[in-house]
Amino acid sequence: MIPVVHIVGCPSTISQRNGMLLHHTLGNGNFEIFSNMNTEISCAVAKLNRPSEIADQIDYALRECWIQSRPVYITLPTDMINIEIEGARLETPIDLSEPENDPEKEDYVVDVVLKYLRAAKHPVILVDACAIRHRVLDEVLALSDKTGLPTFVTPMGKGAINETLPNYGGVYAGVGSHPPGVRDIVESSDLVLSIGALKSDFNTAGFSYRTSQLNSIELHSDHCVARYSHYPGARMRGVLRKLTSTIKADELSAQPSPSVDNEVKANLDSSPTITQAWFWPRVGEFLHKGDIVVTETGTANFGIWDTKFPPDVTALSQVLWGSIGWSVGSCQALHLQPRMPA
Repeated sequence: MIPVVHIVGCPSTISQRNGMLLHHTLGNGNFEIFSNMNTEISCAVAKLNRPSEIADQIDYALRECWIQSRPVYITLPTDMINIEIEGARLETPIDLSEPENDPEKEDYVVDVVLKYLRAAKHPVILVDACAIRHRVLDEVLALSDKTGLPTFVTPMGKGAINETLPNYGGVYAGVGSHPPGVRDIVESSDLVLSIGALKSDFNTAGFSYRTSQLNSIELHSDHCVARYSHYPGARMRGVLRKLTSTIKADELSAQPSPSVDNEVKANLDSSPTITQAWFWPRVGEFLHKGDIVVTETGTANFGIWDTKFPPDVTALSQVLWGSIGWSVGSCQALHLQPRMPA
């Protein structure tokens, strides 16, 4: 999920208390139905019905939206629009800092990860969607750069790593991996350091991953997993930072990464028509540093795996939900965003 603030206008608190049969209900006078529905997909639901609580509710919802990187749902009754509320808190920014890891737990997890990394003969780094969603890319890049370990992305992690770096190895997606040698390298690795994994159907090319849990360490937004040991409450940001500050490249066995090219010149497609194999490598030559790439559900979602990005390209897709047509609204939002006031 992503951090979206969903603000919903609704009938007055008086209409709600009286259970009036407005079109905002299902004809039963129950105004709670839609907010209750949204509790299943939102990390916070704020019903702004009491002026004395509104400021706290808004601040809480915005903080949770940022920290958990998930949607929040805020209802605003018509009779609350012109109500004055306490405004002193506007002078102080909302605290958006993540909770710190317990120091002893964090030290222990880092020690465990270091032990396995130092012992591994062919370790690799695999970056996935939640590394992007939870904003730890600076920490990921610092670790990749310091260690020099072969670093791969999943389809939902596309764009997380600068694809011009020498240790960038391509996209790992089981049978859909690109370049072709990626699958063998990752699946034969004796230690996969997986950051922000989201092993959904499309993201794993139909669950075609063939990596062993015994050879895996997973870092997540609110816990870590080392082989079969779980460490709840160990957030990946703190673990990544301490791991990077502690580890030394010369104590690791870093293997060469496969070469990732756009394959335009090496393309052997002799078809007189434009094919997928011909098209997607050439998209990489069209792109520029800092571009935003939106791929529609379907062919583009999968074809973009074969495109090598310039630095700082942001890739947006619906690999998880497969929402057909989503790219239209996304492109519209991206077009309007630079025009909006800061």
